[in-house]
Amino acid sequence: MAFSGLLLAMSAVQAVSQIGQGYAQKAESEYNATLVEGKANLIDVQKDIEYGQYQRLKGQQMSTSMANIAKAGIMPQGSAMAVILNAQTQINIDQAIGQFNLEQQKRYTLAEAEALKRKGKQQAYSGYSSAFSTMLSGASDYAMYNKKTSFDLSAGAKRAGKS
Repeated sequence: MAFSGLLLAMSAVQAVSQIGQGYAQKAESEYNATLVEGKANLIDVQKDIEYGQYQRLKGQQMSTSMANIAKAGIMPQGSAMAVILNAQTQINIDQAIGQFNLEQQKRYTLAEAEALKRKGKQQAYSGYSSAFSTMLSGASDYAMYNKKTSFDLSAGAKRAGKS
């Protein structure tokens, strides 16, 4: 095989390799996105666990408060009931804040997974773009080696009346 044929063959091999690398990077990005989506699903599990923990806390707080009030001989009404309700309200607020924060974390995590997927698609396109560029470069090298193409820029200037 002549040197010029070898140039074309090497360009073709390099182009195929670049396309393969693009697809490999895409596959890795998709795998990483799947892992991140799994993390988002675990956040849902965490939300459920935290919800149950707050429900138990509210029940324990209510039971303890009622037992202490009864032990003191006070009826659960008026100021005593206001204190119990205030404590329940504060626990509900803390619970809502925790649930909100976990939901935001989940949304951020899912956005991260989508970004990884977009990156993977871009890497595949980049592989094709690099391969195309490599093929053009190889064809140019082939043409230059075989002197099939002349890059005489003065010819255009002479036709335009400029010397």
